[in-house]
Amino acid sequence: MFKFAVLFCLVGLSLSSKKIKALKADLAAMKADYDKVVEDTNGSMEELETAIADLVKAVNDMKAEQAQRDINNQWQALHMAAAAACRGSTPQGGKGPWSNSVIPKENGVKCIDQCKRNTDRTVCKAEVSLTGYPGKATSYTQKVGHFYNYECDGGWNEDINHNEVAAEEEAIQVIATAYYRFCCCAKP
Repeated sequence: MFKFAVLFCLVGLSLSSKKIKALKADLAAMKADYDKVVEDTNGSMEELETAIADLVKAVNDMKAEQAQRDINNQWQALHMAAAAACRGSTPQGGKGPWSNSVIPKENGVKCIDQCKRNTDRTVCKAEVSLTGYPGKATSYTQKVGHFYNYECDGGWNEDINHNEVAAEEEAIQVIATAYYRFCCCAKP
């Protein structure tokens, strides 16, 4: 029972309140299963050890799933920031009732050429490069991010850390000044 309590505390400390509520419900269900196994085993240590191992695996699986969701949410936040940066860099926007697009910038390719590869949004409006820092701001002068905006035929930084497609999936979690670059494309 002590191992279960310690495991519950460690997991609870690392998750947000919504995640904690969901995890508490899952752990309560697992505890009920655990208690049932304890009652059903009549003292069989082998079955008890198996039940504990299954619980530990289930908690580790949940942590891994949550870590992947966190990475996906961080990439989505970056993409939303890129869309906002593109909108801010293109005062006239696109034409007609269509949305514009944001695509990751490829090293060594100009955005003017990269937008032409699209089938429907072939006109380059801008190139943007941005980065942001984790955590809540604590003052009105604290820098929470940085950006550059370029013409469609510029921005030749070849650093692999500025190329989202080539970067490792977990690179979004590294606290460093990696400026991810994007092309802002519109319909002709």
